[in-house]
Amino acid sequence: MRLWSWQLLPYLPDLQLRGQLMELVGLMHEWRDKGTTNHLVVNKVMEYPKSELSGYFKYYKDIMRRRYGNNLDKYIAEFRDFSGPAHHKDSFFDGWHDREYMRVCMANLYEKYRFGVGKSRITQEQWEVLCIGYKKYTGEDYKI
Repeated sequence: MRLWSWQLLPYLPDLQLRGQLMELVGLMHEWRDKGTTNHLVVNKVMEYPKSELSGYFKYYKDIMRRRYGNNLDKYIAEFRDFSGPAHHKDSFFDGWHDREYMRVCMANLYEKYRFGVGKSRITQEQWEVLCIGYKKYTGEDYKI
């Protein structure tokens, strides 16, 4: 289970972007139904208000709508217990989704680019788009 760095969401290849919905809904259900998460990579989400996850989802939903025309409003009800004040945010999970976390996500994506096989493989073109997104937020080229 993984929450991709919010900065990379608009640049993710289709497979990873579409897969994020399953991760988000699964994470929300665990937190809501069990009161906790049990995934090393995302347990940190519990250090934030639930509204932070709801805001991340709304940002994700907007990206999905722009890219595919998908309307994910049916999932909004799933996040009703996670809602907070309706306000626009410029970032999510401050102190976690930082430059270091973005680099960790990029390393995971690089592995799919360099060594991936089948549908999970990231193409050269997709990798270049990810690198553009990385540079937009960090001001530097991505290097291993």
